Amino acid sequence: MNWLIKGTSILREQNKRKALSFIRHLGKTSRQDLVTLMNVSKNTVSLIVDELITEGVLEEVGVIEPGKKGRPKIIIKLRDAGFKSLGLSSSKTSLECSVTKYNGEVLEEKAYTIDGTNSGQTVGKLRDIVNFFIQKYDQIIGIGIGIPGIIDSNKNIIHSSTHLGWLNVSLHDLIKDVSIPVYVQNSVNMGAISALNAEGSHGESSSFYVRIREGVGGAFVLDNMMMNGASWTAGEIGHISIDSQGKRCECGQRGCLESLINHDAFIKDAKLSNNDPFIRNGNIKFDYTLLHSSEIKNIIYRYGIHLGKALVQVTHLMNPNQIVIDAPYNIYEEFQQGCLEFLREHALKIPFKQTDIIFGHKRYNMSRGAALSAIINYEKELV
Repeated sequence: MNWLIKGTSILREQNKRKALSFIRHLGKTSRQDLVTLMNVSKNTVSLIVDELITEGVLEEVGVIEPGKKGRPKIIIKLRDAGFKSLGLSSSKTSLECSVTKYNGEVLEEKAYTIDGTNSGQTVGKLRDIVNFFIQKYDQIIGIGIGIPGIIDSNKNIIHSSTHLGWLNVSLHDLIKDVSIPVYVQNSVNMGAISALNAEGSHGESSSFYVRIREGVGGAFVLDNMMMNGASWTAGEIGHISIDSQGKRCECGQRGCLESLINHDAFIKDAKLSNNDPFIRNGNIKFDYTLLHSSEIKNIIYRYGIHLGKALVQVTHLMNPNQIVIDAPYNIYEEFQQGCLEFLREHALKIPFKQTDIIFGHKRYNMSRGAALSAIINYEKELV
């Protein structure tokens, strides 16, 4: 599919993508309702919908009979076999991949074991995976790639990844050979898109997302737009120093939130208390012993306080409508208690009360978020 739109076709393509966005969010609608939502003519909507039906993207699924007045409404929705998106997310040990329908439902997921610290091998594997899925599925409208680090999304360069040990790694050679748009972002941004979609948070004007795993990252979403900042580090909560006398972080500072509460910190703290956690598929395995250990609960409570210290700054500086916390520690009441107690005592009362704090109850898939990011970028690309 040719995605380079020029000349007088731009307005029509803009309307087409606007219609797709409405249908994606609504699930089902009608031509008449699209006319009202889009504020365009009946003829414009009719041409767009007919074209998308011909392309196999939309289908008619039934009729709603009117009341006393009006014409019947023919209901339309996205076809399962229509537009698709590909998302990939890299970590130290794996590459995760998701192929989604245009509505965000997952068609296929895979994980590949890699040495993520080897940038050359990782980029090569990314290229192989992209080529494989482009050949396997038709009508892929975009590819999202999430990598931990400071990323220039316009030039597709990973300037620095302390987590992976990458420095000035370009994805130009991968992208230049791909005939569809590729969007590269910090992987935490991709996690944010996945989390906000899962939590039904598209209506919130501003959201802050925190992800705690091998590292600790954050992302700030304002009016459905990811805020990257002048040097692509907006939302970098993991490197807020909350203890000037704390242990040295990989970034060189002391007492960074990431160095205090990430997976490595927990494993070390747990072993000091004679508990022995282990990692499975990138997540801490909380068995019966860990879930009921008073020593572990004390550690987790302290982690909640550490997070609360950082979130006070987020609450004051960014004043989001909501904060979504994606952490393996969420299953502990002690973690939530420590975080909320610190916020309640130290944050300004009005912003604290007006900020909805959500402790997620499931893992938000970053590769699915990457696929969703490609869909979102496709819809807004011509705006």
